[in-house]
Amino acid sequence: MAKEGKTKKPFYKKWWFWVIVVIIVAGAIGSNGGGDDSAKDSKDSKSTTASSPKKAASKKEYKIGDTVKVGDMQYKVTKTSTAKKVGPSALQETANGTFLVIDLNVKNNGNEAVTVDSSFFNLKLGSKTYKADDDASMSANQKEDGSIDNSFFMQDLNPGSEMSGRIVFDVPEDVANSSDLKVQVQTGAFGTETENINLK
Repeated sequence: MAKEGKTKKPFYKKWWFWVIVVIIVAGAIGSNGGGDDSAKDSKDSKSTTASSPKKAASKKEYKIGDTVKVGDMQYKVTKTSTAKKVGPSALQETANGTFLVIDLNVKNNGNEAVTVDSSFFNLKLGSKTYKADDDASMSANQKEDGSIDNSFFMQDLNPGSEMSGRIVFDVPEDVANSSDLKVQVQTGAFGTETENINLK
C-alpha cells in the first residue's frame, strides 16, 4: 500500500511569509512619514523663497528736490551749503569743524500734531552717523531781529501744516564735502520708519 504524502501548508501559514509582510508594512509606514517631512521641507522652502524677494528689495533712492514720504511725515530737501558760522550777526554759532546746513520742508500728513525736532534727522556717511547740532540749528533759523519762525526744536506741527527751515550738522570738513552723504529722515521721535536722501 502506497504511503500517503504529507499535506503541504498553504504559503500564507509559513513563517517567512509573515516576516516579509511585516517588513513591507514597516517600510510603507516609514516611507509615509518621510514623505510628510519631505512635503513639509518643500513647503518651508517655497515659503522662504517667496519671502526672500521682499527682504532683498532695496529702498528707493531719493535726492535733493524729491518729495519723500515716511509714514505720515513728508520731507523735501531743497539745498545744502557749508559754513564756518551760522545765525544772525549778533548771535552766531561757530563750528568746531564745518557746518553742513540743510534747507528743507516738512509736512504733517497725519491726523494728529507731531512735535518736530532736529533729532528727527541724522547725517549718514557709510557706517557712521552724525547728530544734528541743536544750538546751531536754532541759530541758523534765527533772523537778524532775533525772531525765529521755525526752529526745529520741539515745535508742534499740526495736521496738514508744513514748515521750512534749516538743520545744521557740525562735522569735519572732509565729511561736509563728501560725495556719499545722506540725511536720514523719520516718522517721529521713535523713528519706526526711516528713509535716506542723497545730498550730493
